[in-house]
Amino acid sequence: MMTKDNFSITKNKLPNGLDFILNQDKSKGYVTVNVWYHVGSKNEKQGKTGFAHLFEHLMFEGSSNCNSNWFSIVEPISIKPNGINGSTNTDRTNYWENISPNYLERILFMESDRMGHLTEALNENKLQKEKKIVIQERKQSYENSPYGDSEEYLQNLVFPSPHPYNWQTIGLEKDINNAKLNEAIDFHKKFYIPSNASLCISGNFNIDQATKWVDQYFSNIKSNSKPIDKTPNYSKLIKTEHHEIIGNSPATLPKIIIRWPTKSSNFSSSESAMDILGMILGDGIGSRLQKKLITESQLVQDVYVGHYSQELAGEFEISATLTEEKNFDNVYNKILSEITLLSETNVNENEISIAKNKFRLSINRQIEKSGGFGGIADTLNYINIFGENPSDINKILNDFNNVSQEKIATSAKSLVDSPHISLYYKIKK
Repeated sequence: MMTKDNFSITKNKLPNGLDFILNQDKSKGYVTVNVWYHVGSKNEKQGKTGFAHLFEHLMFEGSSNCNSNWFSIVEPISIKPNGINGSTNTDRTNYWENISPNYLERILFMESDRMGHLTEALNENKLQKEKKIVIQERKQSYENSPYGDSEEYLQNLVFPSPHPYNWQTIGLEKDINNAKLNEAIDFHKKFYIPSNASLCISGNFNIDQATKWVDQYFSNIKSNSKPIDKTPNYSKLIKTEHHEIIGNSPATLPKIIIRWPTKSSNFSSSESAMDILGMILGDGIGSRLQKKLITESQLVQDVYVGHYSQELAGEFEISATLTEEKNFDNVYNKILSEITLLSETNVNENEISIAKNKFRLSINRQIEKSGGFGGIADTLNYINIFGENPSDINKILNDFNNVSQEKIATSAKSLVDSPHISLYYKIKK
């Protein structure tokens, strides 16, 4: 059971605005350093997309006092597998390293150097190299991946322009190609600053020594205290739209994708209920749509249901790979019918209990580890950036425990009453 009593969590702030969170756990054989910058693709502008993700790559290419590729330095001293990585989404960019405690000072120095002095070592050769890598990544993830071309098509519809979620985090290829060195330097100076960052150290380390090192290496970095606007910004989608495309990806079977923009942003009052609704509909062979569309009718090969909360708004998706193209309308109607049923009747308490138990198990598996994606350090930074007090880590689980039949029905009703995009993805003959 996750409770904050199991953890030693303290939050501090340097005069330049840097939040740093310390989570000591002597039972771990390693320590993780996890840094979040409150910047993602939503902070870009149309015509300049992809900068946040491109900069994630550039941050591994060396800084003024450590002008070497990070992986060549950190991987040999990291705890494997996956001892170093980073990622970018619509709202944040994160970096983390899992290391032996005796390397903690080195990593803190390196993190401070790329926060304060990366642009001094940034040059045209590094920029051009990473632009090519990002464009290749884009091709692999979207153009050459099954159904990958559906993502940009849908994103543009679910969040109509000029909403900042209108484009994919990786950006458009033409924008990536057009990125200039001076623009990259300006991006770092604006967003990669202490007052826009959250640093978490978790695992086996000495709190007093770590505090001294954070102050020593980060306190002299200049910062702009202007906060990022966290005001919700909901989709302006007005009415339900139905679309069909003939895909250009390597997909071999037709697919239906239904996506709703929601008001369930991070830590909103409806977030937990929307997540539980998604699990009841599509998580596991006993879920409603798995039974209705696979077990009972064999209309589809697989079903995915998920709710994705973001800082400004959320998205709820149901997708299914069809056995035959002629079943599009039938599958679509069965999906909408099941959501309507959930909005009009009480959910079985056993279904709710199963969903909550699955979530509890997932959370406890995540926080068993200090580092990596979804580990304690990542979770504490998530709460600090999007929520309030990282010491209230158990609030996430408490919110799920408080989800009731009525809240699930209300969430289902919000989908029934809200506009959505449905896409019939067809295969080239």
